[in-house]
Amino acid sequence: MKGLLKNNLYGTYANAKAFSYFMVLFGIFAVAVVSQEMQIYYVLIGILGFSGISMIVVRNEFTTKWGKYKLTLPVKRADIVKSQFLNHLIWLLVGTLFAGMELSLSWFFHGYLFDLPLDILSMFAAYTSLGLFMGAIFFPMFYMGNVEMSTSYLLISLLCALGIVYMLVSIVNDLLEPGTTAIVLGAVILIVCSLFSFAISYPVTVGIFERKEY
Repeated sequence: MKGLLKNNLYGTYANAKAFSYFMVLFGIFAVAVVSQEMQIYYVLIGILGFSGISMIVVRNEFTTKWGKYKLTLPVKRADIVKSQFLNHLIWLLVGTLFAGMELSLSWFFHGYLFDLPLDILSMFAAYTSLGLFMGAIFFPMFYMGNVEMSTSYLLISLLCALGIVYMLVSIVNDLLEPGTTAIVLGAVILIVCSLFSFAISYPVTVGIFERKEY
């Protein structure tokens, strides 16, 4: 299991390293300017960017035949899937850390740029949930379908994740009056639902993968 996770981390590292250089340069610019919109864009791009990179490595494995070669090794298919889910969580966390550092520096130099004290909580909850929902949708779709369509699956998972987050936010806003309670409860609902979906997606993906023949 550790070997599988290391393999996924190494497979993601090259793309993540290049993206990290971009995020550092983008972060310097985002810290230098006084712009609420720029902070939002940085958090969104950082979290979703690293999440997407972690899913691309799954496609690359099967494109290079390494994904099929792993099936000949003394490892369980469930462990292969588990390592990919853990790899996704790790890089999602990396994106969140990039976003947190940039926002902290911006806050230090320019002060709080958002309208409400809890706006940052809502933003991180929404974008982190997007990353989790993307993974929850992408992995079972990938193993159920064809490798050649993986780019389409990635786009579909993003659009579906956006739709789910929008739906949950709309429900909370319709049921609760605007205010602190709605913001906090909305953030909690997003995180809980996305984590639950991600957790449920794992056994579903394992079941699909175990029944698939190559």
